[in-house]
Amino acid sequence: MAVTTVAQLAAELNRPASTLLEQLQAAGVKKASAEDTLNESDKERLLDHLRTAHGTGGAERKKITLTRKSTSEIKQADASGKARTIQVEVRKKRVFVKREDGVDDAAAAAAEEAELKRREEEAQAQAEALRQQ
Repeated sequence: MAVTTVAQLAAELNRPASTLLEQLQAAGVKKASAEDTLNESDKERLLDHLRTAHGTGGAERKKITLTRKSTSEIKQADASGKARTIQVEVRKKRVFVKREDGVDDAAAAAAEEAELKRREEEAQAQAEALRQQ
């Protein structure tokens, strides 16, 4: 188990030791100086306190957003025949949402059944249209 001092943790987090001591006091960890030692449970208590203070405590993430940006250049001639280079930037954004297991399985099964029924009806309609020709 790693035991560090408040000063070492502050240096690791790029924070002043006084700010870290204030946050530890607010989290309920009794530390008075930068030379006091911190164990893993103290760090976890501080982390839980900071998560609840900043609004993300207790709840796990429901969605993740991935953004991707790519740039490229296009060389194109204008009306006078002069070559111009155009910067093209493409931004793509994709959001993944964590679904509930029980509720979505039933909904997905119903949607799949409806899609299968629609495809069968469409295939029968096409077969009927081919017979009439």
